[in-house]
Amino acid sequence: MKTLAKKNIIEAMTIWTQKYDVLCPTQTAPGDCIFDTFREKTFTLDYKKPLSPKAMFFPHSEITFKVENNKYREVVSSKKTLLFGIRACDMMGILQATSFMSRDQKDVYYSAKRNMAMTIVMACPGPQNETCFCTTTHSGPFARKGFDLQFYDIGDTFLIEIGTPGGEALLSAIPLTDIDDTHAEQQIAKFQKKALRHLPEVKSVVKAMKKLKDDKADEKIWDSFGQKCITCGGCAFVCPTCTCFNVYDHQFSPGNGLRARTWDACLYGGFAKEASGHNPRASQALRLKRRHEHKLLHFNETDVQGSLCGCVGCGRCSDYCPVHIGTLEVVKTIAES
Repeated sequence: MKTLAKKNIIEAMTIWTQKYDVLCPTQTAPGDCIFDTFREKTFTLDYKKPLSPKAMFFPHSEITFKVENNKYREVVSSKKTLLFGIRACDMMGILQATSFMSRDQKDVYYSAKRNMAMTIVMACPGPQNETCFCTTTHSGPFARKGFDLQFYDIGDTFLIEIGTPGGEALLSAIPLTDIDDTHAEQQIAKFQKKALRHLPEVKSVVKAMKKLKDDKADEKIWDSFGQKCITCGGCAFVCPTCTCFNVYDHQFSPGNGLRARTWDACLYGGFAKEASGHNPRASQALRLKRRHEHKLLHFNETDVQGSLCGCVGCGRCSDYCPVHIGTLEVVKTIAES
């Protein structure tokens, strides 16, 4: 097994940029942390939960084809990308989204980007804040599959776990030190055991899932949350597993135009509205109910990739909802009602 000294991480990242568009935790001027193109001045190892990297494969807005002088041209864009430092919950989010985007019919736009991407997970030593519950959803705090490489922070060095031959090839050009495999495995086991101990399971998640399955959740809960919700859609946009999108056509002039897709959210009033004018989810209470049932009850077993459900326990919906209607708040309310 191999280790990488932290003092050499900039050199490693610089080497990788010669072959890849390296996206990594980046500190912005307002103090936020996002995944962005590697720049030494803004790159940081001091981060917790950046926004989900799902936009790398599923952009907020994406042109799918153009019509120029009455000629149709499909637009499938991709480039060699390296995602460095994603959390285990993000890795599970990518696995779930990839399954959804390819299970029934292959989404060529998503797949083209995903197939050109390498992933390096940064294992979490414990919760990144009070909303983390990845141990409950079996999505963290370290990745169990899907990654090309996984880094474990053991002080002045990173212990590197290899997940794929492609990940092993990434290591061939950077400055590494060998470590005895048995000793390395012991260190990884110690890291994982400690991380799991620091992230206790949230029992209300499983309890709420059982109540929903048995149809015993109090319907008044949804009315209460529906009155609070301001319909911003933020919970869906920061969620690693939300993949809803809208499609629109735009004509510039006769014989010239484009088709594009943009992120959408099931919490919007027009999301489920039918051509007849009927809306099966006419109230915000029903829309909130459907969103959380989709995550906790009506998920596809193939898509969840061995985790508990359609939620990966990252807690971002709770972090960003202005009125506190994240998954954690919802499951606790259901479980305690």
